Amino acid sequence: MSDRPREEVTRRDFLRMGVSVAAGVIVTPALTACGGGGGESDGPTETYVQPLEIASVNGVLDVTLVLSYLNTTLPNAQGQMQAVSLRNMFGTIPAPTLRIRVGDLLRIKVFNNLPPNPTFPPSVPPQPPHLKYPNSTNLHTHGLHVFPGIVRPSSPSDPLGLYGDYVVDDPDEGIQPGQTRQYEYRIREDHMAGTFWYHPHLHGSTAIHVGSGMAGMLIIEGPIDDVPEIAAAREMVFVLQAPIFDATGKLESFTNVASVTANNEAPWLVNGVRRPRIVMKTGEVQNWRLLNASIFNMLNVSLDRHTLFQYSHDGNPRHTFLQVAPLPTPAPKPPQPSYPEAVVLGAGNRATLLVKAGAPGTYLLRTMPIEIGRNVTADPSAGGAVGNEDVLAEIVVVDTPFPMSLPPEPLPVTPFLTPITDEELAAGGGLKRTIVLRVNPFNSPLIDPPTGEAPDWVYDVDKTQVAGKVYAIGSVGNTSSTSPGFPPTTYIPFQSSKAITQMVALDAVEEWTIVNMNNIRHPFHIHVNPCWVVAVNGKYLPESQRYWADTLPLPFSNVPPPSQGPGVAMSSITFRSRFIHFTGPYVMHCHMLVHEDMGMMQGVTVV
Repeated sequence: MSDRPREEVTRRDFLRMGVSVAAGVIVTPALTACGGGGGESDGPTETYVQPLEIASVNGVLDVTLVLSYLNTTLPNAQGQMQAVSLRNMFGTIPAPTLRIRVGDLLRIKVFNNLPPNPTFPPSVPPQPPHLKYPNSTNLHTHGLHVFPGIVRPSSPSDPLGLYGDYVVDDPDEGIQPGQTRQYEYRIREDHMAGTFWYHPHLHGSTAIHVGSGMAGMLIIEGPIDDVPEIAAAREMVFVLQAPIFDATGKLESFTNVASVTANNEAPWLVNGVRRPRIVMKTGEVQNWRLLNASIFNMLNVSLDRHTLFQYSHDGNPRHTFLQVAPLPTPAPKPPQPSYPEAVVLGAGNRATLLVKAGAPGTYLLRTMPIEIGRNVTADPSAGGAVGNEDVLAEIVVVDTPFPMSLPPEPLPVTPFLTPITDEELAAGGGLKRTIVLRVNPFNSPLIDPPTGEAPDWVYDVDKTQVAGKVYAIGSVGNTSSTSPGFPPTTYIPFQSSKAITQMVALDAVEEWTIVNMNNIRHPFHIHVNPCWVVAVNGKYLPESQRYWADTLPLPFSNVPPPSQGPGVAMSSITFRSRFIHFTGPYVMHCHMLVHEDMGMMQGVTVV
């Protein structure tokens, strides 16, 4: 443990920050700098700050978290500190890290202390109704395999009810200002041990909430954390966010989030700090947990002159390390689309990795250029949207020997993540579905006639980049990409009364192909059950290259299919999933959160 003095934090301080704990222990940032070089008083000063952490005790974490406005200062796009007033979860940016263990009980009570929803003036064209509840909310535990329904519905004797990972509220429902909701998650003993996160998920307000910084990491520990070499490494949490606000320091209009693109998202912050410094000793091993908690941009993470040893993706541990070599700096400038990739994190993705400090010196942790959107024209090398290079943190390695070892392989992995073989797929029903993500112009013939629903489907206010388009997910059921009827002939957004729900039988094992019909890398996310990725663009991967995930940035296709005409790409990822343990309703959607709020979401119900 470092030599820093312990900060005195009183109960009143935590209540002011919007946190109260019925069962668990609060770890303040000053007490998290264990091991390594962070505590040296005569060397470089470390500016990295761990988020506030709340950990379970005796198998229970029971916490109340309050939503309110936070007045603070954040760096703006010009690099200057600006006073901001943003909706917050819960008194800090990011929200507290919640730490539990497999088998624990996690209880979160959310108290919505935001002001009443504003009254929106009439506009022409009208604003979609589901975007008019920016102060209503709910809660999603991203990546957890938990019950998705209402455990105990509300009644006169139990007005609060008891909720699992339930996010299918109508926009005018959810947790309204002044209300509370009790969530409870029993973490199975065979649950994945890894890096997860939590954030609001009410349809229509998700982008504004997460874009304000309302998100926190959720760590589930298990056997992999007990490996001696991993347990000895200093753990570093990287909640990577890009809070959005206007010139007045506020985020009150959907226009602000609808205008975010690959090239204009706000500066990246690490735990609310711009480009912090981390101090390491030569030979030291640190355990880094990375979360892309932005609403749009991708990350392409590389550390100068250091190999990154990734052992978990989206909270799903691996038996062996994925060794990621550093990318060359300065960044190469080849013709698109051939930018090299390191640790790629779409919005919502996580990665857990070990880094072993090399020779003394200063190194930069960067996100390198990565292609997010592509212009598919007669020239397939035509440029598109690129996430630009940025410095996330500065790593200073001091000349103090601190020899540590990487763990031997194989690493422990829960049987829950056993690969899904052809034989298991066939024995579990073998159903194959094709799910299609597409953005279309509102007047496209592929859009189902929106009788009486036009205001729900399009956002034309202020003529943002999403204006005049319909964001939707289509489905062609149990067919292949070569069958008649592919792609779907209609696309219907989530808020439509005609929206599709995928009905799945409990204990089914299925193979789904997610098709991208646009020239942007929509990150597809499905709740509750993780995905065993087996194919990309219809080509099955070797066994050694298959992997578990819950958020899948979809690939590009250079050549548009002739039936779709110029300017339309088609690509796909195929995964298998076990629909086990839990029945109930949940969703799948694009994790570019404006796309989700505009309708690129579809229901899944397991029965």
